[in-house]
Amino acid sequence: GEIICLVGPSGVGKTSIGKSITGALGRRFFSISVGGLTDVAEIKYHRRTYDGALPGKIIQALKRVGTENPLVLINEVDKIGRGINGDPADALLEMLDPEQNNSFFDH
Repeated sequence: GEIICLVGPSGVGKTSIGKSITGALGRRFFSISVGGLTDVAEIKYHRRTYDGALPGKIIQALKRVGTENPLVLINEVDKIGRGINGDPADALLEMLDPEQNNSFFDH
């Protein structure tokens, strides 16, 4: 799908624009906040060997909206953190970049 990057300070209507686009396209809308995220597993997946392993945030969003082609707003990308288990920004880029995501896998 296509990626639109909306940049601006808080309160200028980025989420409202996303919802308007959703209505115009006739799709479902889901917003994910990644502000303060420090674990790659939140973007990709938790290893299946762990009790309570969960899929990544995007797969969870798809399950919640109940459709394969929703508009997903990834909010607060500028506030993403870096943890000891890798860089979530790198995992997010891997997921979104068509050149890299041919090998992206979320359990």
